[in-house]
Amino acid sequence: MVDGAMIRTLSVAVALSAALPGLAQARPSWASGTYIYTDLCRAQESETVGQRVTLRRSPLGDTLVYEAATLSGPVQVETVRLDDATKGLAFEAETDGRTIRFTGTLGVDALTGVLENEAGSHPVRLSRVLRPSANPACREERTGSLGAER
Repeated sequence: MVDGAMIRTLSVAVALSAALPGLAQARPSWASGTYIYTDLCRAQESETVGQRVTLRRSPLGDTLVYEAATLSGPVQVETVRLDDATKGLAFEAETDGRTIRFTGTLGVDALTGVLENEAGSHPVRLSRVLRPSANPACREERTGSLGAER
């Protein structure tokens, strides 16, 4: 037999799920966590070259930080578009008086796409790393980003 208290509890639960549908549904996306894609390394002259994209996913929203050896520091990107179905990623940032735009695809092993800056459009392939670490020495022949800023 159902009592009045149980009916009121069920009524409140139904009303809340109707009023707050986003809370009742699971987020159909990549798992929450931090994804790091980079080709930052130290050149022979002890100069750092390359770039890094750090994507943090959480139920509260996604954040992205872009770093490049040619910039004065890391940039917290305000405009991020991420398509969970296609794994498409696009972002735009203003830094050091310059606009940087990226469009590409997140992969399990790499982030690939095109970076646009004041020097033009450049194809980019950044390998995914599982842990951030000090920038390793650059290999002689690099297959990462192909930007003109090097």
